[in-house]
Amino acid sequence: MVGFGANRRGGRLPSLLFVALLVVIAILAFNCWSASSRQALLQEELAELQSQAKRTEVARGRLEKRNSDLMGKVDSHKKQLEQKEADYSQLSSQLQARAGQVKQCEDSKV
Repeated sequence: MVGFGANRRGGRLPSLLFVALLVVIAILAFNCWSASSRQALLQEELAELQSQAKRTEVARGRLEKRNSDLMGKVDSHKKQLEQKEADYSQLSSQLQARAGQVKQCEDSKV
């Protein structure tokens, strides 16, 4: 009489199936290695872009500060210009008044 396990081959895998499993494992290992190396490259690129963004932000801050300083200087120069124009108009009116007085003196002498 034949027992229950008589048809079995003793737990061996067929060689073709074994080779196919090894190929699948090799493909998965290559994909894992490829993905990890790509991830490392992307992390380096990300770190570089973050440092570049930080430098850009610092430069922007400096430019904004310089711009505000220059705008303050422009405002002070505008005020000085307005003051000088006011002084000029006042002196011009005084000069015209004196010219009128000179003309009156000349007319009175004549």
